[in-house]
Amino acid sequence: MQILIIEDEISVNQYLADGLKREGYGIQTCSSIEEVDALLLQNDAPEPNVVILDRLLNGFDTAVKIESIKRKWPRSGILILSAIGGPSDKSRLLDIGADDYMSKPFSIEELGARIRALVRRRDSPLEKGLVLGNTRVNLQNQTLEVDGKRVDVSRKEFLVFVTLLQNPTRVYNRYQLLDHVWDVHNDIESNVVEVTIKNLRRKLEDSGASVSILSKRNVGYWLEG
Repeated sequence: MQILIIEDEISVNQYLADGLKREGYGIQTCSSIEEVDALLLQNDAPEPNVVILDRLLNGFDTAVKIESIKRKWPRSGILILSAIGGPSDKSRLLDIGADDYMSKPFSIEELGARIRALVRRRDSPLEKGLVLGNTRVNLQNQTLEVDGKRVDVSRKEFLVFVTLLQNPTRVYNRYQLLDHVWDVHNDIESNVVEVTIKNLRRKLEDSGASVSILSKRNVGYWLEG
């Protein structure tokens, strides 16, 4: 299993590399935004299982690189390490594609547990495709299609839909969706779930999907199709 560490502070970079090597992981490191850009342009760069991304890299806000990392390695989990930002910043980072968030200082034991949780989610024994009505998701290339035509959804919209589609009759409340999709609980002080569901509903309706996301106030969300 491969871990990519993107961290500019040499002592922290070394601490991460040494600790994760002891856990049996293969390690690759970057310490500057130039190294990150070069790696993203490398055609044969191996896809890491997890990318550990420092929030600030020599003063550069790495949030703008999350989309590029996901485009390069769609199956890689991104774990943000940050000494800055509150709940709203954390919510924004998770919503634009990060999979987990840890505040500095941190322990290597907790970091290892977070990495294992990310890998478990990606290696769960799900079918490569899930279908309901005229709507299908491909879990391998992470696409959503209606009547064979691709629907342009964000990563979080896709993950919400997959969560609901795996158990179409199950009702998921807000906190369960935060746990499944954003890997956080009630520490996000925002309406990120509601906004994601609203946008996803609109895209499904516009594409002619026979599947609907239903909801009941103070109860939760479920699929009908």
